[in-house]
Amino acid sequence: MVLTWLMGVAVSWFGDAVWVVALAWTAAHTLSPGLAGVVLAAEMVPQAGLVLVGGVVADRFDPRRVLLAGYLARAVVLVAGAAAWHSGLDGAATLGAVALSFGVAAGLTIPSGSALIRSLVAPEHLGAVMGWNQVSGRVMRLIGAPVGGVVVAIGGPVAAMLLDATTFLAIALVIGCVVRPRYPLPRATEARWRQSFTAGVRYLRATASARLLVVGLTALNVFVTPITALGLALRVEGSGWGSHWLGLADGALAAGAILGSLAAIRWLPARSAAAGFRVLVVQGLALACIGASWKPGVMAGMFVVGVTAGLASVWLSSAFLATIDPAYVGRVSSVTALGDMALLPLSVPLLGFAAGAVGLLPTTIAFGAAMASLCLWFATRPELAHIRPSPVESDSPT
Repeated sequence: MVLTWLMGVAVSWFGDAVWVVALAWTAAHTLSPGLAGVVLAAEMVPQAGLVLVGGVVADRFDPRRVLLAGYLARAVVLVAGAAAWHSGLDGAATLGAVALSFGVAAGLTIPSGSALIRSLVAPEHLGAVMGWNQVSGRVMRLIGAPVGGVVVAIGGPVAAMLLDATTFLAIALVIGCVVRPRYPLPRATEARWRQSFTAGVRYLRATASARLLVVGLTALNVFVTPITALGLALRVEGSGWGSHWLGLADGALAAGAILGSLAAIRWLPARSAAAGFRVLVVQGLALACIGASWKPGVMAGMFVVGVTAGLASVWLSSAFLATIDPAYVGRVSSVTALGDMALLPLSVPLLGFAAGAVGLLPTTIAFGAAMASLCLWFATRPELAHIRPSPVESDSPT
């Protein structure tokens, strides 16, 4: 059952990768640059605004049914968008409506994904499942992006919408017909939704290990994404290496991440949270190399960032799901997701401004050193040192 679900998720990720490329290409070629940017960013606003509500939804209702409704809704939106585009409504309104609808669906359902995994898999198997989940996701994105370029070139956005809709229907079929929870999670019993949310906040305040994990996981992308996205592009462009080096460096990151995830599946340390943060100390040092004007150093840095990301993401995500009280998985996951959404729009411009003021290499060194120091602090916290993916006594398969 779990393997079938993993394959269904991989198919859905493939469709998403196709649609992301098709949306970006269509917006860039049919709209003004400013309007294209608005369309591409339209998904993030409702997603950030609703993700905390999605956390409460995940803990109050059956996450399987929530995800099923979300996947079906996105398939309907894509089919409607394809029909509208084909009928002549081929402009910003259609693209923006699809993006906004996706943002609403994502915000309301993202936390339910974590809750569903926790209900399907015993804590001691979370590492392997999360590892294969991440490997398949990265592979499907690598395959789906170029396929998306071909699909939109041949059939336009209508073909890409219908292809992505088909993948959403496929994962909905798997969830509806195959997936059944094996470890039912306690449901939030508060009478009001606000009370459910505040109960989650009280849980984080009272549980040091959960609070530290949320802060640590939220802080990671503040340092990593600005360098691997904007910082890498600035280095390649500023050094005059040519755009193909940007693709090669991104490929090195993806290859390293896949290898790292495969290694993490094979070897899950007993104290996985502390091990994950120790690995990320190395990642912080590798991030500094990406600002260097030396191709081998940049390529090596991107590869090491990928390997360490693959290792740490498996270990930390499995530790997170095994540690958080099952009754609060959705609400705590929503806080982590909101942290990423809120901080990334601030940290990426910060790197750009800093690079313009003092240079790229000093900026990447500062970002990398800050991340390494922060992760070393988390790795040595006694509240996290004991965390390991192990069975929870109250869990019993049905």
